[in-house]
Amino acid sequence: MAVRWQSSLRVAIAVASLLQAGHPRAEEPRKVEAVSDSCPANGCQVESGKYRIILPARASKEHRSGAIMFFHGWQGSAEETISDQSLAAAAERLGVALIAPDGMGRTWSYPGSPGHYRDEFAFVAQVLDDVERRFPIDPSKIMASGFSQGGSMVWYLACRMPSRFAGFAPVAGSFWEPLPQQCAGPRPNLIHIHGTGDTTVPLAGRSIGSRYRQGDLFRSLAVFAPGDCTASWATASREAALSDKMACWQATTCSGSARLELCLHPGGHFVDPTWIERAWHLAIPQQSPATAAGAQLTLP
Repeated sequence: MAVRWQSSLRVAIAVASLLQAGHPRAEEPRKVEAVSDSCPANGCQVESGKYRIILPARASKEHRSGAIMFFHGWQGSAEETISDQSLAAAAERLGVALIAPDGMGRTWSYPGSPGHYRDEFAFVAQVLDDVERRFPIDPSKIMASGFSQGGSMVWYLACRMPSRFAGFAPVAGSFWEPLPQQCAGPRPNLIHIHGTGDTTVPLAGRSIGSRYRQGDLFRSLAVFAPGDCTASWATASREAALSDKMACWQATTCSGSARLELCLHPGGHFVDPTWIERAWHLAIPQQSPATAAGAQLTLP
């Protein structure tokens, strides 16, 4: 059997809870009256753009913290990311920095994207190098996450730059057409979260105008982890769509030891930062299986 049902990962969340207005959304970020970060007023500048960063209180030269690099959705910004109270609180609970790259043109220019503003892979490398140089961040404990178009950006980073991050947690976004033919190795830890009721970025993708098309999630998984080790997930997703609970599957027959997991919730197009918090516990090195299992059920 290609995958193993993770009953311990099945989280009982009512549909009403998932869709309640209090959940943070890319287009409706929660604001903090006074947000302070460690960048100048115009952001931390690198050659190809800028980013924001919020450091944990305990960060120091003697105690280098991990970090979550979060990529905003379409029409979002780095400023909106650090102003998202729920996301900042999740990073604070983990004791990690929150790094917020700023999309040029309020979008991301990955392969297949309607945006064509810069080399995003060069930009992300510049941000990573600058963060390591300027701040007490452990470069071996940085996880990339993002929502919607930012989630797609995370998929391309996992495919093109797997060694620059300790793990990847994309939400509601995968590859775009044409899908990559293959990804660089070794395959990294990746935990993908998506709503079965998402019509903005459906599991099967959709066309954007006449020139662009979001990719199918399950075909994206087949590129990321070849060998049919996730082949049964498409069928499982149709069964999950009938449920009012979140369900997760972990691949167990893919080559390599990296964690590959798919979590589907019955809601639409939104992100809950506690999903990202859970992914951190599961994906980042030096976390024992017992610790990860104890920390994973963090959803409301």
